[in-house]
Amino acid sequence: MSPITIEPGLRRGKIVAPPSKSHEHRLLIADFLSGNLKRLSSCEDDADDILATKRCLRALAQETSSPLLDCGESGSSRRFLSPVAAALGKRPIFEMAGRLAERPQVDWEELKAGKFVLDGSVSSQFVTGLLFALPILNGDSSIRFSSPLQSRGYVEMTTRVLSQFGIVIHDSCDGYDIPGNQRYKANGGIQVEGDWSGAAFWFVMNFLGGEVEVSGLDEMSAQPDRAVLPILKEMEKIRGGGKIEIDVSSCPDLFPTLSVAAGSMKGESVFVGTKRLRLKESDRCEAMANVLRNFGVECTQGEDTFVVHGSSGVFNGCEICTHGDHRIAMASAIGAVRAKASVTIDNADCAAKSYPTFFKEFFNLERIKL
Repeated sequence: MSPITIEPGLRRGKIVAPPSKSHEHRLLIADFLSGNLKRLSSCEDDADDILATKRCLRALAQETSSPLLDCGESGSSRRFLSPVAAALGKRPIFEMAGRLAERPQVDWEELKAGKFVLDGSVSSQFVTGLLFALPILNGDSSIRFSSPLQSRGYVEMTTRVLSQFGIVIHDSCDGYDIPGNQRYKANGGIQVEGDWSGAAFWFVMNFLGGEVEVSGLDEMSAQPDRAVLPILKEMEKIRGGGKIEIDVSSCPDLFPTLSVAAGSMKGESVFVGTKRLRLKESDRCEAMANVLRNFGVECTQGEDTFVVHGSSGVFNGCEICTHGDHRIAMASAIGAVRAKASVTIDNADCAAKSYPTFFKEFFNLERIKL
């Protein structure tokens, strides 16, 4: 663990959005299933979660029937590849780190075509895993939801990638119909999109008064975190006082940094759809409650709500525990620019899970004193 200390002051400069790990996970798996293994070599700036998926796919490519799949802390790797491995006739042994083993999982010893009924409120990652696996089975399948599907944008991202690799998925009113006996067609020309969830930190920096220009984003992307800009636009309307409700059920990764933005306003921000945030790399509701309280901001938690009672706009200097959670670390760094005194963050290394260059880019920005 490498603690860092951030001195107050807004930042100015230019940032190129990092690669979207959500999009890259999907491209890696589609490439693998098409027989193209060229993307699987590790790159210097790969996020830890991407390294996990590449590592697992290289293991799946081996002849053994029971490969060891080291997922690290990557929920996407674990949930996407469990049904894919089963569809390939493999019975993998999964290795997991951090809180991953405590998070909901579904294991498939074997996978046969048929009807699958899923709880749409748990994680869209289970849906994505099946959408990758079911087309290559002998026989048609369907997916239906016993409750409304949350994070639907991530599933839309999956179906877009599948279409680009020649896989046909039919939408139905309450799920998906998946013809069997399909084959993935190689399509190595697709570039990884810029990451809206990573860019969100810089957009919140600007909300706090910074001047960071962000490039490399696709405004037509299916990434749910593209919602950050319209949400911040609505938050701007109550900066001087008032109340706003923000539903993060479809974009939970935005919650940590948006809660920092909320803490900088005089208004009251009610986040709804927060229940699943307790099952992330940390209990993100509790972790961000501690961050905000250290900053001097009041907040209250409910079963599926998180209320931020905004401050005067300047935070306390403090020491922050990230609980090893990358998004808590980065959100805390953004809040530190509006502090009265220095802010020490206990673990900067954990940002590598999704955004390995975040702190390097943060410190390369020009500092503007308050």
